[in-house]
Amino acid sequence: MKLSKNLFIIGFIVTLGNTFCGTNSFAAPENVKNVAVTSDEMDILADIAVIDKTEIILAAVASNKKVSTGVMDFAKFLIDHHGSNLTQVLEIAHNLHFNSLNTNLANKLTTEGNEAMMKLGSLQGKQFDTAYIDAMVKGHQGALDLIDTQLMKKAKTESIKSFLINTRAAVTQHLEMAKKIQQNLQP
Repeated sequence: MKLSKNLFIIGFIVTLGNTFCGTNSFAAPENVKNVAVTSDEMDILADIAVIDKTEIILAAVASNKKVSTGVMDFAKFLIDHHGSNLTQVLEIAHNLHFNSLNTNLANKLTTEGNEAMMKLGSLQGKQFDTAYIDAMVKGHQGALDLIDTQLMKKAKTESIKSFLINTRAAVTQHLEMAKKIQQNLQP
């Protein structure tokens, strides 16, 4: 039952993430309605969407393994938080009539996420716990660095800046949580 529920969640997220126009009715946050954004800001949304989708998928992999309570709780937390952020990205994209959220960086991040999923998929028990949390620390640190060194510099409109500031705060929280779990997993 748990496996089928998580597979449904993954399928739903991937489908949602790949659908940016059509009959979906997203209610975009008020601060992004009727806002002109730059192509760089479209790239920001694409990059954040891929990061969110990757974190959700990796967390779903963790939630289908026999993992420690701390790792399980963290995986469920990430599914909720990244799912919420991804929904917000898609609402913004839909409201601004983006046809695609695709960039070279987004493609690179997707490849890296797929590689991490393949590596983690073959691990079990404590080996999985350690590798998963190490990947979460590395991934969230990388996302934080990306936001700080590239994405914030590209953000021009207040709505996108605000979205990035909120996303950055969540990524920082996730990173600190992952580091704490990482320390607890040390022998």
